[in-house]
Amino acid sequence: MNGVDSQKETLSLVHDYLEGAFSGVEGETLTRTLPGATIGSIGSIYLHAIASEDWAVQELIQGKPKLIDSGGWFERLGMKPAKDPDWSSANMDLVVIRELAQTVYAATDAYLNSITDADLDKEIDWFGRATHSAAWVLADVVHAHLGTHAGEIAALKGVMGLQGLPW
Repeated sequence: MNGVDSQKETLSLVHDYLEGAFSGVEGETLTRTLPGATIGSIGSIYLHAIASEDWAVQELIQGKPKLIDSGGWFERLGMKPAKDPDWSSANMDLVVIRELAQTVYAATDAYLNSITDADLDKEIDWFGRATHSAAWVLADVVHAHLGTHAGEIAALKGVMGLQGLPW
């Protein structure tokens, strides 16, 4: 298996975990926060995860505008465009949230389908502190980050009395 195929396989697994954790979430469960907790709602965590993938793949790796900055996504989420949005203020419309996720996933898939292993070696500036390869950015920001948030969502569902993961 080559590097791009490995990235695709890992991304598919991470998306399965995130979507599995998010499955069955609706209504007030999207916005519920726990008394005394420092963690956000399931909806805000999910939106943050999706926006992070969008940022990493579109802006950081490819140098393109984030998808969320076009297509009226902020407006559809009832938010004003912002560099560092407060996702807890979003309109938690499940249809819009799911559509955004599928748009981001499709764009990431299109990127991965357009590159070669050599493209994974592209050096990415990491906030002026270091450079890392595109493969590292995908591993850190997309794979590890989304997996971590899938775990947070599953744990929150569990303490709410819901099944955390569907398997």
